[in-house]
Amino acid sequence: MSKQRDREEFCAIMVTEGMPLDICRAVMRLGARLHREAELQCSDEATDRDRIPCPGVERAGECVCDFDAAMGAHRDVTRSEVRELRARQRVEKLCAPYGIKPDFQGDPRGAVVKLKVPSGRTNDWGQTGVCVP
Repeated sequence: MSKQRDREEFCAIMVTEGMPLDICRAVMRLGARLHREAELQCSDEATDRDRIPCPGVERAGECVCDFDAAMGAHRDVTRSEVRELRARQRVEKLCAPYGIKPDFQGDPRGAVVKLKVPSGRTNDWGQTGVCVP
């Protein structure tokens, strides 16, 4: 299948699930960003060296830098981790009003983002949900 066909199939599925077309496109853009970040984290040494101070953003109730209260200080994190976290938060925020839950895989060899839709429909051989191209 071609990339264009994958995008059109994704939009068709998501529109039938109740997600507006503009939100579908925004989710695809964020999915592409997350895919690029996953590739960089897997293969680029420069990504690991590009560190910034912890912004104090939380994911799942924990700080991005795995803040240690005993030490009393945040540690530096990679810029890529922060970009990835913010993109994940945007995807979750965009999908929440439609009852869709994102599943972030993190492995760039496949779909980095899959969406669990209310109808239970899948296009990944019945494993998780609808793959974001």
